[in-house]
Amino acid sequence: MNEPLIEMLSCVTDCRRGQAKRYRLANILMFCILGFLCGAKSYKSLCSFIEERFALLQAAFPSTMKRAPAPSTLWRIIGLVDGASLEAVFRRHAGTQHAALGGGPGEVVAHDGKSLRGSYDTASETKMSQLLRAFAVGTRIILGHVAIMVKSNEIPAMQALVRELGLAEVLCTADAMHCQIKTIEAVKASDGEALLQVKSNQPSLEAAFNALPLQHEPVDCHVETGKIRRNRQETRRVEVFKAGHLLDLPDDWQSHVGEAVRVSRTVLRKDVATGWKWQPTREVAWYASTQNDSSAAYYAVATRGHWGVENRVHYVLDVSMHEDASRVRKSPTILSILRSFALNILRFNKVNNVADALWRNAMNLNRVLAYGGV
Repeated sequence: MNEPLIEMLSCVTDCRRGQAKRYRLANILMFCILGFLCGAKSYKSLCSFIEERFALLQAAFPSTMKRAPAPSTLWRIIGLVDGASLEAVFRRHAGTQHAALGGGPGEVVAHDGKSLRGSYDTASETKMSQLLRAFAVGTRIILGHVAIMVKSNEIPAMQALVRELGLAEVLCTADAMHCQIKTIEAVKASDGEALLQVKSNQPSLEAAFNALPLQHEPVDCHVETGKIRRNRQETRRVEVFKAGHLLDLPDDWQSHVGEAVRVSRTVLRKDVATGWKWQPTREVAWYASTQNDSSAAYYAVATRGHWGVENRVHYVLDVSMHEDASRVRKSPTILSILRSFALNILRFNKVNNVADALWRNAMNLNRVLAYGGV
């Protein structure tokens, strides 16, 4: 982390008139990131944070600002931020964090979309905003976002994000929605590999996968049995089948799908009333992989790691950083990117309990200013 974040933020395009630049944009963005690190949730709470800590913030990041901005002023400034240039800065900052934590070839990168539930506006008939994120499972760093257009969905958004990030020699994972030939081609064009869940949205591919165990033995198998917790025990069985020319499908699927991965999840739940009877449930999921000769243990880690984007990103943003509860309707995606800056800084500093860290940061801003990545 050679270049300070404040210098990176100075590259964000300032769309304000020359007479309206009383508050330096890079400082305002930096103060918002620090505010989110200290538990701020809205424009009003961000302004309260800046006002209370203005002297300390000015000492750490000198500027010509005379006082903290009012909520309406901050609202106007954030509304004029160029999202594309802010995202470019975010990706550059995230890339340096990812590399510093040892991320690189072989990384599992999970892709998933998230709705900003509080951003809808019934008065102006504005639907809630949506962002698709790329999350590095190993380093727990968010690598980038792309906005999902109102009359579109996650499929073209992921294809665009994969092309823009250009991550080589990584395994891109996504849910069944993204099991598309064009998505696989976008990943392969970036010299990456894809592992995509298969469901009924691709009925012919799902049927071909279900037929494989009837005619062929798996080339590898891996079984994991968890400890008994909360009166339940989970066993995951991962089997790898050769696909490709064995699939009775058009050439596009045969050339792109090298292996079929079956994940069988059996859960035993104890009957609390009797204390001894166990009730079993079983779920089976199929995944299409563009790789060849990968082990079942590798796929076990990759399939489980994919859900890190839900557990370590979306859940934390909703519960600890109150993103869904935010009723910001003006540029909600800008604030969401700034929250991702804050979450990446916490992950870079190996903070696991985000809620506890936000409370401690609110008590001591000097602790926040000492974070690496700031």
